[in-house]
Amino acid sequence: MTVQATIVFTTHNRYELLIKAIQAAKRQSVAVDIIVMDDNSTDGTSEMMSRDFPDIQYYRSPENKGPCYQRNKGIELSKTKIVFPLDDDSILDSEYTIEQTLREFNDPQVGAVAIPFINILQDQMIWTKAPNQEQIYVTHAYVAAAHAVDREKFLSIGGYRELFFYMGEEGDVCIRLLEKGFYVRLGTADPIYHYQPPNRISKRPDVFGRQNDILFSYFNTPTSILPLSLIGTTLKGIWFGLKVRRPLYMLEGFYKGYSIALKKKGMRNPVDQDCFQVYRLLKRRQKVPLQEIKLYLDHKNI
Repeated sequence: MTVQATIVFTTHNRYELLIKAIQAAKRQSVAVDIIVMDDNSTDGTSEMMSRDFPDIQYYRSPENKGPCYQRNKGIELSKTKIVFPLDDDSILDSEYTIEQTLREFNDPQVGAVAIPFINILQDQMIWTKAPNQEQIYVTHAYVAAAHAVDREKFLSIGGYRELFFYMGEEGDVCIRLLEKGFYVRLGTADPIYHYQPPNRISKRPDVFGRQNDILFSYFNTPTSILPLSLIGTTLKGIWFGLKVRRPLYMLEGFYKGYSIALKKKGMRNPVDQDCFQVYRLLKRRQKVPLQEIKLYLDHKNI
C-alpha cells in the first residue's frame, strides 16, 4: 500500500501512552509512516522503542529542546505531503481518522486541519469540529494535540518559532499561514482521544502561557496597534491571574515575555492590517464559513 501521510509523535517521559498512540496509528485504514521525536526521555522510552518498534523511525535529543523543536524536525524528516504532528497522548481511537482528514486537504488554500478531539479523561465534549459537512468552516488555530499540516506550506513560513517552547505556538503558526493566504480548516473526522489529565494546574502553563501571549503580540501585531495590543494582553493576563489566585506566575511570564521580545527585536515580522483583522474575526467567532473570508484569501493568492 502506498504511504498516504506521516504521523509524527513528540514524546517526553510517557512511554506507556506512546505505546498506545503507536499501536492506534498502525491500525489506520491508510498506510502511514510513523516518526517518534523523543525530547530527551529518561523513563525507558529508548529501550522500549528498540524492543517493541524497531521498524519505526526514532530520534532522541540529548537535551530538552521542547515540542516546537521536535515537531519542526519531525515534519522536516517527513516525506509525505500531509503530516500529522501529534502528541504522545493523542490516541487515534478510530481507524478512519487519518483517511477522513486527508480528504479535507482538497482545497489548495488549506494550510492545516484542526482535527476533532475529546479530552477523554475529562468529559465527552468534541472540540474543534465543523458544525456540518455541507460547507467548509475556518478557524483561527488548531490544538497541537490534534492537527495535520500541509508540509510544504508549513515549511514555507519557517514552521514553529522555537522560542515559544511550550503553549501558544499554534496561533503563531496559524496567523503566519493566514498571512500567506492559507487557512485552518475545521475537521469533521472521527475524533482523536486526547488523554490530558483533568484539572491540570501548574506553574509551567501559567508562566509560558503569559510569556507567549506577549511574544505572539510582539511578533505579529501591526505596528500601528502594537502598544494597545501589548497593554490589553498584559491587563487581561493580570486579571486572569487575580481571578485564579496565581498572579505571581502571570507576572513572571510577562517579565520573561517582554525580556525575550527586547532581545529578539529582529524576529518581529508583523502581519498586515487585513490579515490581523481576519485573524481576530476567526478567533472571536471560532467557526466561520469559508465564503466569508474567501475574498481575502483570493487576494493573498494572486
